[in-house]
Amino acid sequence: MGVYIKGMEMPTNCMLCPLCVEEADPANGEMCMVTGTLMPPCTRERLDNCPLVPVPQHGRLIEADRLKEVFHRNVASGEAFDQLIDIAPTILPAEEGE
Repeated sequence: MGVYIKGMEMPTNCMLCPLCVEEADPANGEMCMVTGTLMPPCTRERLDNCPLVPVPQHGRLIEADRLKEVFHRNVASGEAFDQLIDIAPTILPAEEGE
């Protein structure tokens, strides 16, 4: 399981990440709130253990297993497959313009 933060762009380095916070002692640099990793001051890269994963532009994403379950339960009633897709739960809504 993971977290999607709507509207957040993938940071190009840790210093630009909203999940990176300044340590109480500025000499220690910054700390990733997710991994607890300390970074030296002025680090201009993403660390190898960064847990963030980019989500590409996408249309409506649905739960395929749930769709199959609903389809198999309702196919005997003659309901059209397109109607089943329309009622499938949306996991991530479509990006703007999709």
